[in-house]
Amino acid sequence: MKFFYLKTLLILSAFALFLSCGLTDDDEDTVMSPSLTYPSTNLMATFFEAGNSEAPTISWNGNQGTLSLSSSIEGISLNSTNGVLNWNRQLAPGDYNMNVIATNSEGQTVANINLSNPFQGAFTGTYSGSFYFMFEFNSDGTLEVAADDGINPLVGSGTWELNNGVLTADYTYDSSNDEFSISGTLSQTNNQAELSGNWYFGFGAQDGNEGGEFEIFID
Repeated sequence: MKFFYLKTLLILSAFALFLSCGLTDDDEDTVMSPSLTYPSTNLMATFFEAGNSEAPTISWNGNQGTLSLSSSIEGISLNSTNGVLNWNRQLAPGDYNMNVIATNSEGQTVANINLSNPFQGAFTGTYSGSFYFMFEFNSDGTLEVAADDGINPLVGSGTWELNNGVLTADYTYDSSNDEFSISGTLSQTNNQAELSGNWYFGFGAQDGNEGGEFEIFID
């Protein structure tokens, strides 16, 4: 009888230990590195317009962590609460590649984002101090130009390039075959984008062919 009792006690103890181990393994919350998914990782901005991405889906998997950008880019910021990327009017034209990083105690997950901000827009101002001057730059590298009279201007077309903040353009007016060009520096604030420099006789913005200065703006 005593042997039977001891045997039963051992079996019950072993069974209880098995259940205890099973509950610990199955019921304990498991903490893992976070997951981070954006609806789109290829974003398109409009030059000199503020914008933002869609909010990502974030799962912290048992441990609330932090969101951060891998590098600092002027004009781009990250909402560290919901993961939305924001850009302002100071974002320079170009293509940007960045990583959004979700980090918790168990590790990190990286979302790679590409943002394209092609140069484009209609700039209006003056050349040679007083004459009307308007350039509409298209994102495909072409342009339309209007000059002299804002109501009944000379109109023409051409092409442009932007390198390291310096824009050069060649153009002709529809009413003649005369060739002209400009070379100017692009600057931006949240209130205004400005192109300023010189206009030239002939293509190529060659030194010695300057015709005068110009200033054109987007407000």
